[in-house]
Amino acid sequence: MRILYITNGYKPHRWAGTETYTAALAEEMTKRGNQIEILCAGNWDRGDKYWMGITRDMQNGIPVRRLNLNWMKSPAPFRYLYQNPVIADYLHGLLDETKPDLVHVTSCETLSASVLHVVKESGLPLILTLTDFWFLCPRINLLHPDGHNCTGRTTPVECLDCKMRDNRVYRAAKKIVPNGLLHPVMELVSHEPRWTRVRGLRGLVGDMAERKTMLSHALTLPDLVVTASNFVRDVFVLNRVNIPIVVKPYGNDLSWLKSYKGKSESNVIRFGFIGQIFHAKGVHILLEALAMIPPALQQKFLLVIYGSMGLDSTYSERVKDLASRYPNVSFEGTYPHAETAQIFSNVDVLIVPSLWYDFPLIIQEAFATQTPVIATNLAGMAEVVEHEKSGLLFERGNAKELAIQIQRIMNEPGLLNNLSRGVPEVMSIQNHVEYFKKIYEQVVQNNRDKRGIQV
Repeated sequence: MRILYITNGYKPHRWAGTETYTAALAEEMTKRGNQIEILCAGNWDRGDKYWMGITRDMQNGIPVRRLNLNWMKSPAPFRYLYQNPVIADYLHGLLDETKPDLVHVTSCETLSASVLHVVKESGLPLILTLTDFWFLCPRINLLHPDGHNCTGRTTPVECLDCKMRDNRVYRAAKKIVPNGLLHPVMELVSHEPRWTRVRGLRGLVGDMAERKTMLSHALTLPDLVVTASNFVRDVFVLNRVNIPIVVKPYGNDLSWLKSYKGKSESNVIRFGFIGQIFHAKGVHILLEALAMIPPALQQKFLLVIYGSMGLDSTYSERVKDLASRYPNVSFEGTYPHAETAQIFSNVDVLIVPSLWYDFPLIIQEAFATQTPVIATNLAGMAEVVEHEKSGLLFERGNAKELAIQIQRIMNEPGLLNNLSRGVPEVMSIQNHVEYFKKIYEQVVQNNRDKRGIQV
């Protein structure tokens, strides 16, 4: 079967959860004799013009086409994020050239929902995996700038106000101008493309009502919509997305696991954070928690932080400043996925302090090595981490409560071992692909004879 995967980015340039999952799926499908190709964004925010051309490369035997563009230079930056005629034109040509049997989209974040329309217009079978809340939230994560978690049940004006909180002038104006005057002005600005190109407004101001309408319709186009989280499905249902959404846990590329030999010896407990370093991931909460741990215990643990410091330089500086007072905290950057076994051999407990409805694949990788997890008690994380069985949960953003859970690991004899024994079995990518192999065959057959899909 010829399968085209469309996603936001691809290794080695981008390697977060969606990219990890897409690569694992594509590589396992390749091993089973399928012809796979990847379409994704390459450079997405650099260059002196919008369209910067196409680069092609091979990753583990899989051809990858990267569309290089600078979204900030587009004729209508906000609209092009969800409706992109340039991407649509390119994809029409690609589908005519490669003639895939099926297209599976794992993210529309960079290439827009236009890819769904093009595939549907081409008459090809289409599967969409929901890995986040991009279709509901222009911030992607349903996390409001003031820190509260959003339900997605918002008006276009509320979404516009939320995005504009990132603009310093707007924040100042809100202090002196009533919303009854400010919001109508912003709505007028949002409908004028030339204003959406102004520095400081790009990506923030735009027609939120159109975005909501178009993306709601786009969700009806796939033959099948899948997510790994019951909570994600429930949020979309709450937002009146009236389509069947199948819940299927992620499969994990555990090829690295064969080199895992267990935990290395240590006379201290080694806590680890592994992930992207920006505000929503809550690294500052973790470091604030360390300040609440008694000095007598500070010598009994290490904290190792893995992740790129280049995503948000201001936040990274804040994190480094918080960590500077602790000699037992180190920043180790990123690592190749193939080195995961070595990383977890030196991590006794993984900490996931995210402030949003996160469901990071790193939790599953921790479980694969019997590493318990301390995580935020929010849907997504709390779906997989069972309190006092496979890990410990703490309330969102509560550094004091996180500090208590960290201390429990050090103070309660046998707790770490008990939690390690309680981690659940992790689904391999092989088992996951067995499911999708059947789904792909059913969707393709359905496209041919218009019979219903059984899942």
